Amino acid sequence: MEPEEKLEISHSGHRARMLESFLAAGLDGLSDVEALELLLGYAIPRRDVNPLAHRLLDEFGSLHRVFEVPAEKLSQVPGAGPRTAALIRLTAELWGRCERSRLSGQLFLRSTADLGRYLTARTGGVTEERAWLLSLDARCRLIECRELCRGALNSANLPFRRVVEAALLANATTVVLAHNHTSGTLLPSLEDLEYTRQVSRALELVDVALSDHLILGERNYISMKASGMMVR
Repeated sequence: MEPEEKLEISHSGHRARMLESFLAAGLDGLSDVEALELLLGYAIPRRDVNPLAHRLLDEFGSLHRVFEVPAEKLSQVPGAGPRTAALIRLTAELWGRCERSRLSGQLFLRSTADLGRYLTARTGGVTEERAWLLSLDARCRLIECRELCRGALNSANLPFRRVVEAALLANATTVVLAHNHTSGTLLPSLEDLEYTRQVSRALELVDVALSDHLILGERNYISMKASGMMVR
């Protein structure tokens, strides 16, 4: 038997033991490195991925950060690639969708603090500009939180029609617009203020109220409504 074949059998046995441990005790039976290694094995089935698991954790600092960074950054780590990046992002986004599904119909966002906590928990670690629309019913119960665009918030990246359509599809009574600033400042730009004013008018035409627009940072936020910037 060639040395490479022996090495492959050894890796297969190691993965089999980790999988057996996971099936028996869940992730409690695995370290962060082992959990990540087990996942990476599905993207790279014929190579020892333990060094890559260590490299990813060293590069990004923690397990949760590995699952927060964009795919392009993941694929730049030596030993990774598009398939590995896609698997990690798919896992992260599937979990996020499961959480939103679980909370749908159960979460009430009645105050600026409620909105801020929900959005900063959802968007922590996002390194590119994105915009979201929270659709709420008459009791301020969250119907859905939908990502609407990536890139700077303006009518080219996010036409008013798309916001209106999302609100109508969710059968929302009120909506909250949110987007993040990657520059570090939370103050809205003149373009942010004008966009907010115009999208509010567009929503009014279909009897949906824009109740707030939050600008998000890494772990903080600013509410245009609370700051008196929701001008008409």
